[in-house]
Amino acid sequence: MERNISSWLVPLLLAVGCVALVGNIFHTRSVNKSLVVDIEQATADLQVASDSGKDCTKKLLEKTAEVTARDQQVATLTANVATLTEQVTQLTAQLATTEKPEEAPKEEKPAEAA
Repeated sequence: MERNISSWLVPLLLAVGCVALVGNIFHTRSVNKSLVVDIEQATADLQVASDSGKDCTKKLLEKTAEVTARDQQVATLTANVATLTEQVTQLTAQLATTEKPEEAPKEEKPAEAA
């Protein structure tokens, strides 16, 4: 009877091993498919992020150029304001010096009339 059990035991263990290997193959295939889907999704996400990064870099360069141009305009306008302020100061000083001699005779005319 031991021969009967051992004659059935080896083929039974081989059959169980084969079933386990076939189950492992199918499980590995399904895991591989899921990993392929995950890799494709990650690749698509990476491509979107890369495109967004390129777009942001492009927009940043455009805005930097705009800001640089505005900074130059502000510097030019500031220099113009300084120049004009200086001219106003000079003209005010000239006006003050030209008014002083005129004010003295004006004061004398009313004094002479009185």
